Amino acid sequence: MDIDERFPTKLQSVQDLPQPFRSVLANSVSHPESIRQLIHAPAFSTAGEKTPATVLAVTDKGWLVASETEDGGAHVEKSDFSETLFLELVSILLWGQLKVHFAKVGSSYSATITFDTVEEGFYRTSSRKPEKGTEPDKLFESWPYKFRAEAKRYRPKGQPLLAAIQWPAIAGGFQRELCPAAALLISSREIVLISEEKTSPRQFAEDTYTFGATVTYFPAARLEDFHVGRQERFGVLELRAHARHGGEKLQILFPGDRESAVSKAMEQVGVSARNG
Repeated sequence: MDIDERFPTKLQSVQDLPQPFRSVLANSVSHPESIRQLIHAPAFSTAGEKTPATVLAVTDKGWLVASETEDGGAHVEKSDFSETLFLELVSILLWGQLKVHFAKVGSSYSATITFDTVEEGFYRTSSRKPEKGTEPDKLFESWPYKFRAEAKRYRPKGQPLLAAIQWPAIAGGFQRELCPAAALLISSREIVLISEEKTSPRQFAEDTYTFGATVTYFPAARLEDFHVGRQERFGVLELRAHARHGGEKLQILFPGDRESAVSKAMEQVGVSARNG
């Protein structure tokens, strides 16, 4: 199978990979037939920085990220799903980045893939269709257009939304941004934060607007605890992720007047867990 030297390519088997990835995957995955998704991203340059070619392999038990090294070899990071803490998908202008946070030997680590956003869809968490009967558009109808579009694009698929809240940015002196505009989506299995990156133009097939985003997917199964509080002008949502071999904290800032709404949205996670 031909591999695109500019954009990520979805491959059918390990044998389709170029070296050194073909040998690395053959040695790192005990059962090649267990691979559910295989994506090769060529080396990518942005803002004067060049990132290496990578391969993402998703199996029925976990994932593996292989990055090409300067000496022609490959560095491998891998983890079971049970040790994956959360994911961050960054999408800005022409480049994107997927960062997978995972636990290992009592601490947390991350594996990073940088790619051209032309094939961003390969790196999203799910391609399933929403369940019948869900009407997410009603939850977003009062939101700014750019957040309505991003919420529809990045919401957990195949899951009804339990809650959704959006808040504006907070600016300090000299219009310095202290807290970005963002949206929080709660489903039965995931907490999703869509956080705005300002002054980042991007273009979709159907529309164009100034917007970049960091989308954080936090599995409800990894949520050990959460806390909603205040810090001067800000509200703070702290999510504590935990797996068998380690954990990590994720802090989310939001306008102080949204504290009650965020608390109510997060209560839905506990209700879902008790009913699940």
